[in-house]
Amino acid sequence: MKKRILLIFIIIIIIYFFCNDNKQTIKIGFISSLSGKYSSIGHNILNGFKLGFDEIDNKIGDKYIQIVVKDDYQDENQTKKIVDDFLSSNIKIIIGNSTSAMTKITLNKLKNKEDTLLISVNSSSENFSKKDDNFIRLQAAINSKMYDPLSKYLINNHNKKMQIIYDSSNNLYSQNVIKSLKESFENKFNGKIVSLFKLENNYNNILKKLDTSSSIFIIANSIDTAKLIQIFKLKRIKQIIASSGWAKDYQFIEEGGKAVEGVLFSTGYDNMSKEKQYLKFKNRYIKVFNEKPSSASIQAYETAKILKEALRYSTNAKDIKKYILTKKIFKGLQGEIEFDRYGDIKRNYILVEVNNQEFKLKR
Repeated sequence: MKKRILLIFIIIIIIYFFCNDNKQTIKIGFISSLSGKYSSIGHNILNGFKLGFDEIDNKIGDKYIQIVVKDDYQDENQTKKIVDDFLSSNIKIIIGNSTSAMTKITLNKLKNKEDTLLISVNSSSENFSKKDDNFIRLQAAINSKMYDPLSKYLINNHNKKMQIIYDSSNNLYSQNVIKSLKESFENKFNGKIVSLFKLENNYNNILKKLDTSSSIFIIANSIDTAKLIQIFKLKRIKQIIASSGWAKDYQFIEEGGKAVEGVLFSTGYDNMSKEKQYLKFKNRYIKVFNEKPSSASIQAYETAKILKEALRYSTNAKDIKKYILTKKIFKGLQGEIEFDRYGDIKRNYILVEVNNQEFKLKR
């Protein structure tokens, strides 16, 4: 009888501590493309985000942070399943996705889920803008100002025609970039976009149709962009080549080697910045991951930094959004980050080129 009572007592104690431990844990869902050709940017985001919480030993006050990481495989059905799993696990704060196409799927699943907040590090489609919903992001929406530094440079260097090659599997993003490029290059600077090619087409067909007098702009992930440029160089194509921010990471340089020297990017981040806080982050990132941080890594770290501050105020998803949008202005690694009433931000843009295996300001 005494043994039975003792056993019951032990079970009660175990249940108590288990439940109490759960109450002291804040679960954050993380969903991104972590395998396949989209994995580079996904891992960059994950590394930057986790680094931000590692700095505080994954703890806010007396509460522990548990980041639940899932791979969406850049697949619609997988994304839906993960979101359902998060919701069934009572996860109310979700970081994701790494592409606009998958972010759209996640947002659709979260319709009418006002007690859940989606924070995107990298999704830039303008389709998400100016909506009072449960979504905020650290990536500025695609707009024509993003491409003004590139357009101005091309026109000033007598490149008045442009041809675009784009990946339609992330079509929400690609079409927004094309639209914004047209507004900048054609409407503001009087250039002309002469042709559009889907990356999924046979490379030889693209090569046959390329205009040798026009600059080339590629909208694709870092691996596909690097491979395509290598083919161009083998075919002795000498036009100016530029790419969207989707490809701007160090895997692009590693994959492309000498072939990608001189490729241009219009970007919101200076990888060679001397800002004190940025250098501190950069050095720690290199020490932990043995690689340089990409723009996505920087934004992911800034996302973690803002979320950490908000979590000290409240662990409730609606209150977190309210705190961020009320405070409005946060200190970033390269200047201030300012949110508008919808949870969107603005950035200033610079032109960089690949120079000696680094992203350097184009002078």
